[in-house]
Amino acid sequence: MSFDVTTLAGPWNVSFPEGWGMPGQMMVDALKPWKALGTTPEAKAFSGTADYTIDFTLDKIDEGTIVVLDLGRVESLAKVEVNGKDFGDVWSPPYRIPLTGAVKAGKNTLKVSVTDTWYNRLVFDAGQPQAKRRTWTIAGPKKGSALRDSGLIGPVKVVVVRFK
Repeated sequence: MSFDVTTLAGPWNVSFPEGWGMPGQMMVDALKPWKALGTTPEAKAFSGTADYTIDFTLDKIDEGTIVVLDLGRVESLAKVEVNGKDFGDVWSPPYRIPLTGAVKAGKNTLKVSVTDTWYNRLVFDAGQPQAKRRTWTIAGPKKGSALRDSGLIGPVKVVVVRFK
């Protein structure tokens, strides 16, 4: 048995919804929490869903080969698509999904849609005048609370297991 591990280091295309502080699209060379990608206080507190897309190449895939996607660290849940095939959601460690049968030798496209909780946005809004708040709760975090890590933090790896 042999293992080939490919780390999907980037660049990653990341798409954020408009109107919540982050730019619509950005390219990132390394995966990191959203609060590290933001350039304004509102952007650093982004909460919601962002789509990460990357192409990767695999060598020959023999019959009986097993391919597994390991997302590394995700905050909080992820929906995975490979080559347009939906693999559903992963919402707890170890954030691994078998991809056998969906990947092919050559170029493959991975899309990971990551959704976090509203915690960071609630922190941001707690520091805003009430008229400017976009979220609210009866018992949320206090103004100035530390932001939590959110997003696809990785490292993301494709593991190919060959039985020889």
